[in-house]
Amino acid sequence: MSLSISRDAPVSASPESVRSDHSVFVILLALYFLILFPILRANRYFDDDLKRALIGRTGWDSNGRPLTTLLMRLLQGYDRAMVDISPLTQIGAIAIFSWLGVLIARRYAIRSPWMAALVAFPLGAQPFYLENLSYKFDALSMSVAMLLALLPMLAFKDNRRGWWLGVLSLFASLSFYQPAINACLIFILLDVALAQLHDQPPRRLALQFLSRIWQAGLAMLVYELVIGIHIHGWVKQQGEKIHGLHDLPVIRANIVDFYAFIAHSFSQQWWRFFTPILILLALFPMAIGIRYAIRVRRTQPVWASAGLFAISLLLPLAALASALGPMLLLLRPEIEPRVLMGIGALLAAALIVMQAALQQWQSSGKWTLSVACMLALGMCVFASAYGNALGEQKNYEDRIAAGLAEDLAELKASHTIDSFLLEGGIGYSPITAHVAEQFPLVHTLIIPYISVGDAFHSHMFLMYYLPDLTDMGFEPSATDLQRAPGLLARSCQMPAARTTRFYSLYLVDDTVVVTLGPAHQQRCATNALSGQVGLSARFD
Repeated sequence: MSLSISRDAPVSASPESVRSDHSVFVILLALYFLILFPILRANRYFDDDLKRALIGRTGWDSNGRPLTTLLMRLLQGYDRAMVDISPLTQIGAIAIFSWLGVLIARRYAIRSPWMAALVAFPLGAQPFYLENLSYKFDALSMSVAMLLALLPMLAFKDNRRGWWLGVLSLFASLSFYQPAINACLIFILLDVALAQLHDQPPRRLALQFLSRIWQAGLAMLVYELVIGIHIHGWVKQQGEKIHGLHDLPVIRANIVDFYAFIAHSFSQQWWRFFTPILILLALFPMAIGIRYAIRVRRTQPVWASAGLFAISLLLPLAALASALGPMLLLLRPEIEPRVLMGIGALLAAALIVMQAALQQWQSSGKWTLSVACMLALGMCVFASAYGNALGEQKNYEDRIAAGLAEDLAELKASHTIDSFLLEGGIGYSPITAHVAEQFPLVHTLIIPYISVGDAFHSHMFLMYYLPDLTDMGFEPSATDLQRAPGLLARSCQMPAARTTRFYSLYLVDDTVVVTLGPAHQQRCATNALSGQVGLSARFD
């Protein structure tokens, strides 16, 4: 069956196809639940969730995501402040990915429900997307963005109306969450590989590719003109683009930085297991391209044949770049797991190519099923380890913060206290630290919430336990900046008012200096040594 027939022919839904759609959806929903359940069980407010759950402010409009605000307003019916309605949003997110699996099965004529489910599974199960699913407020909108980014290739007909609907869909995707556009770019290249597999004429292949690129480019241009100009603050600084040809080396540096981050996210042992599989997946589009170039070389000029051979070799590299998409054009891109949505699309597209190629060449589909199962098992193992580490970190932080709140309440009963100053940090719980050693990506996915080096998360987290005290470390005034060094220095000269396994409290005037870990002892020892050296120098 050609791609054009599978896209354009008006086929009525038979009872068999309906049952197949239902099977794909149910299987994928069950598989995604294996990924989501550890996160739900941990039940830890993730990053910006801390502020949104407590205060109810969105902040999405300034980030260029107005449709996310609209979606949450419609879903909650709120006026000025949101409330936490999880896990409804996170369950909705995996339901959307399950429906994406149905669309993939239809579009690429994958008859086996298990094959379709396992091929689509990496879209939302790949390890970097765990950060997206961890957001209680953002998970749904990020998944909607992925759905809208893929609709032009999966659901819309290949005609003028379908083309403009695709532009609208991509614009909406960007307005929900910008990095989802990278999934679209991957599936554009997927259509190129499948067009080669089905021996489409080179001219039609080129026109189809250029049409898709223009479609995505127009959507991004309209988004930039309508919404991008209103992005401000920190997000605007992070989204600053290269200014000209003299900044082209930045693109190469960004590619190196992103894939170095990916490489360092997993242990060497995991790379030994999965590198052969990834190489095998990369070989299929290359083999398809070389086969295609050989088959059409007699009807094409020499330069065209040479170009087709070059494309077949460069297609995997183009896919690696497309997984990062427009982020490569940024001067200072934010390298975080949540922006790597293209990685899941890359793995799913590679599995689709492998499945289609083996089917076309009349080989057993068990090979694709085996590779997809291995990837799925790895994703489930990682998700379980991450969820356990997340839950242990939450319990660890809650226990410390609850004890700190009780001790401060006792001090307030006998002393006048109106502020606190944090020093040091609690780090990871023992179990979380162990998981992070085995799975380095956990260091990025789990941020300790009580640390002087992270004023935002510390402040928001401690607001749950210390709402009546001023945090001198969060957006300090000029007076606080002048007072803080003196308060820390004086805390070295007095006994602790309270000492526990995790922290010590020093009462200095109307402020409590909360010291976490060994930072206090190290600083006091350094100050004492500096004072002795200074005194010795004066006498000499």
